Amino acid sequence: MIASPNSRRVRVLAGVAVLAFVYSYVQIRSRWGQPPFGYAHGYYESVTSYFSGPIYYNNTLYTEDTEGLVDKYYNSSNPCASFPGTDGILLVMKTGATEVYDRIPTHLLTTLTCLPDFLLFSDMEQQVGPYHVYDALAEFDESAKAHNADFDLYRDQKECPVSQKSCVDAKTDGQKAWNLDKYKFLPMMEQTWRMRPGRDWYIFAEADTYVFWANIVHWLRERSHLNPREKIYLGSRSFIGGSSFAHGGSGYIISGTLLKHLIQHHPGVVKQYNVRGANECCGDLMLALALEEYEGVQVRQTWPMINGEKPSTLPYGPGHWCEPILTMHHMNAEEISGVWQFEQTRKTDRTLMIKDLYHGLIAPKMQVMRENWDNLSDDVCYINPDPEAQERADGQARERQKNKDEMNEVEKEAWKSSENCRKVCASEDVPDDEDWDRRRVMARRAGDPATANNTEIAEDTSPSDATARDTWKSLMNEKKRNRTCFQYRWHDEVCCTSRSFKLGAPKTPPGDDDVKAKWKSGWDLKGINDWIEAMGECKEPAWKTPEL
Repeated sequence: MIASPNSRRVRVLAGVAVLAFVYSYVQIRSRWGQPPFGYAHGYYESVTSYFSGPIYYNNTLYTEDTEGLVDKYYNSSNPCASFPGTDGILLVMKTGATEVYDRIPTHLLTTLTCLPDFLLFSDMEQQVGPYHVYDALAEFDESAKAHNADFDLYRDQKECPVSQKSCVDAKTDGQKAWNLDKYKFLPMMEQTWRMRPGRDWYIFAEADTYVFWANIVHWLRERSHLNPREKIYLGSRSFIGGSSFAHGGSGYIISGTLLKHLIQHHPGVVKQYNVRGANECCGDLMLALALEEYEGVQVRQTWPMINGEKPSTLPYGPGHWCEPILTMHHMNAEEISGVWQFEQTRKTDRTLMIKDLYHGLIAPKMQVMRENWDNLSDDVCYINPDPEAQERADGQARERQKNKDEMNEVEKEAWKSSENCRKVCASEDVPDDEDWDRRRVMARRAGDPATANNTEIAEDTSPSDATARDTWKSLMNEKKRNRTCFQYRWHDEVCCTSRSFKLGAPKTPPGDDDVKAKWKSGWDLKGINDWIEAMGECKEPAWKTPEL
C-alpha cells in the first residue's frame, strides 16, 4: 500500500523528534557529573594546579654576585630537612595585639614551621589560624591595673568590637604599646614555666627578632660549654643607670634551672615587679633586676652573636665578620622571609657567619654612592667650623667631631662637599699588587738603586726582587687590614665616616633644591674589597665565650 503524503510527513516529524530527544539526553547526561557551579570549574583547576605544581622556583637571591653562594632554584618541598632537633629548647615569642597579624604569620611560614613546640605571648588573647596567642597580662592583679594609665591601651583593646587595626593605630599609639609592653616580661616567665616546665633552655624573642636555629642549637649543645643545670642568663648586654640587662629585642636565653628557681622559689617576685613597673622604663631591665635581686645572676655578654642589628644595619668589618650569628633584631616581615630564603638556598651547611650575610644579602646592593640615603656613618665627623653650622649639626655629630689639631689636610676640607667627604676614605686606599711592578720599572729607568714604597720604607738592594715584592705586599696587606674608613655620609656641611661598612636605609628627600639639604652616602668599594681580601678566609667560626 502506498502511504499518503500526510502519513509520510507525520513519520518524518516523529523521527526528527526522536533524534532531538536523544541528542538532548546525551548533552544533559554529560553534565550530570560536573560540579553545580560550572563557571567556577576552570578557576578551581587553576588553583589546584598552583598548589600541586612545581616545588622548584627561581631563587630571587640568585645573581651573578651570589651564584657561588646560593642555588639558582629554591626547592620548597622540604623546608625542615636540615633544621636541627630542638629537644629541650623552647622558643617563647612576645608581641603586641596591634602587630600580631603583621608579624607573626611570616614567622609561622618560615622558622616556626619547623619547631615542634613554641609559645606566643601578647597583651591580648588572640588566635592566628590554628595557633594560640596567650595574654601575658591575664593574671595581672586588677588593683595594680585599675589606676595605672599604662593599661589604657590594654582596656581599649578588649573593648574593640572589630579588628584591632580598626580601633588602634599602631603608629600613633606606639608609645602606649611600649608603656604596656614592660609589664609582660615577668608574668610571661611565670606562665612559660607553668605551661612548659622542665626544658634545658628557654629562648625569648620579640616578633621582630630572627633566630638562626642551626647556629644557636649547635652553640648551646656543642660550643658554649654551658650547663643548663646552672643558673645562666645570656644576651646582648645593655646598660641603664649603671644596671646591666639583656636587650629584649636582640633575644636572650635563660637556663631551665634559673627559670625554675625564680618562679618556684620566689612566688612574690612577679607581683612585686608588676607594681614596680610603673616607675621603671623597660621590661627587659626589670627582668634583669629581678634575676640579680632574687638569684644573684647577671647577664653574660654574648654579643655580637646575639645581635640587635639586621643585615642592612650590621656594622660589617672588624669584630663583625668571622663571628657566627645567633639572632638579629628590627626585622620586618620581608626581611625575615629573605633571610629564611638565604638559609634555605645556601650551597653549604657550614656555620653561618656574619660575613656570609654580607656576601649573600648586602654586597650585591653596594654601590659607590646613593642620594637621599643614610648609610649610618657616624664614627668620626667633620663639621663646618662656623658657629651657625655647628649649632645646626646634631649632638652626636658634634660629640664625635675630630679635633682640628688632629686633622690632616684632606679632613680639614671634608665638610665642604660630598666629594671632599669621599676623599677621607679614599686617602686610605693602598696600591694594588701590580703597582709594585710599575714602581720597579720606573725606578730602574730613573737609575734609582732603591725603590721606596708609599710607607716610606726603602727596599734593601741586597734581597731578590721576589723577597722585596713579598715584603712590600705584606706591608700593603697590613695597611688594608688596619684601615679605619670604609664609607661616608654627607649632609648640611657635616661629613661623617665609619670604621665599618653598612648598607643603611633611604632618607626622606628634602623639600627644596638646596644641595646642602640632600643626604648623600658613599662607600669606598676598593677599600672594602681590599679589607675583605686581606682578611682572607675565616680559619674557623669565632664563637663567643659568654662573659660577665
